[in-house]
Amino acid sequence: MEGRKAEPLQLAARHEKLMILGQRRFTNGFSAYQVVTFLNQVLKERGFIVGLRQIDEDFELTIYDAARGGSGPRS
Repeated sequence: MEGRKAEPLQLAARHEKLMILGQRRFTNGFSAYQVVTFLNQVLKERGFIVGLRQIDEDFELTIYDAARGGSGPRS
């Protein structure tokens, strides 16, 4: 690459400004259940429900499309 000037790094994303649906700050020590509650409060009006269950030491997060119904994953 001799004799070629390096292009400046683009730091800004090239997309439309994203609309914020909700925002909440969590303090240290917050639980996963607090996050799920917040997500449900924000996404309920859009027809989504978030579920969380603990399996042994792990957590499983599931997102449901209540507007469409059914139990299978969305494509």
